[in-house]
Amino acid sequence: MPRPDVDIAILGGGCAGLSVAVRLAAAGRSLRVIEPRETYCEDRTWSFWRTARDPFEDCVRTSWTTWDVTGPTGTVRRASRDLRYQTVGAGAFYDRAQALIDDTHGAELCSGTAAHDVHETPHGWRIDTDAGQLSAGHVIDTRPPRRVPGYGQFFLGREIRTERPVFDPGVVQLMQFRPARSAGVDFVYILPYARDLALVEVTSFAPRSPGRNVFEAWLQEEIDLLETGRHEVLREEHGALPMQVGFHDPSPDGCIRMGLGGGAARPSTGYAFTRIQRQADLVARALDQGHDVPAALDGPFSRFMDRVFLQVIQTVPDRGPALFESLFRNTASDRLERFLSGSIHPADRLSVMTSLPVLPFLRAALVPA
Repeated sequence: MPRPDVDIAILGGGCAGLSVAVRLAAAGRSLRVIEPRETYCEDRTWSFWRTARDPFEDCVRTSWTTWDVTGPTGTVRRASRDLRYQTVGAGAFYDRAQALIDDTHGAELCSGTAAHDVHETPHGWRIDTDAGQLSAGHVIDTRPPRRVPGYGQFFLGREIRTERPVFDPGVVQLMQFRPARSAGVDFVYILPYARDLALVEVTSFAPRSPGRNVFEAWLQEEIDLLETGRHEVLREEHGALPMQVGFHDPSPDGCIRMGLGGGAARPSTGYAFTRIQRQADLVARALDQGHDVPAALDGPFSRFMDRVFLQVIQTVPDRGPALFESLFRNTASDRLERFLSGSIHPADRLSVMTSLPVLPFLRAALVPA
């Protein structure tokens, strides 16, 4: 029987592809990551509440113990003695992943190469790439989704250095809700790295993006309101994350789908980094032990809760700011943050459920859209 070129071919070298690659490389599996980008840059940040260890803890840029949400009735400030809200810069993440792959025999990152057709053969898989054909025992497809979700998180952000010290570096402003500029729920998000340095981002939870022109004008207005004096734009990031229960890109039977196209973004929030790390753990463990890869990150009850919450904010988006404020105001300390990070503990779920008004969620639960 012909021996494949590698045990595992990983299509896409973004967050999901590199996360699973470093775990499989550490387990001694031969692999190749096929990535169309020739070089990496500081193109985004990933933020999350730290609830578990991962190989990229050295890449954390900043941690916070306090965060705010500002809704219709005022600002809710939450703090934690145990949890840290952390941000990982893409540049440090990419450098760390490439170093771990380069230091492992049998693991290779092929940048500047795109994967095209994928075919199952009697002896594994054949992948057509810009550099020729590659054979592998397993294929993990982490490329961006090819289909458009019915609802998503859309954002534009700029990291700025300001003339005046206008930021509080001890408090993340998670959500400052604004009058809607999209067909959904709109807010401003600020990650303060120092008194004169922050990522300022405008975000829409909506069925479609309001468009680049709307985002640029809105973001500039928000920066002007900060009264920064002169400011320097250090970098920009933008993106779209699926917020849809059960969102998966179609893939051939037996091909493992990971990342945003494999349901890694939390349907009700768009949080993805922690879920990608969990997904990478599950996939690497299953391949190492010869088990089937779990089909989904979430169980039925988690999917039900996400579906109900999304249905309410899609049906009555003008109530979205009040609902998010209620979540952060009424849920017990740490329980909401653990739930948003993937906790399925009954006490965390119950605390979240009882923090919200009953009627709209009961209606959504009984009458799915």
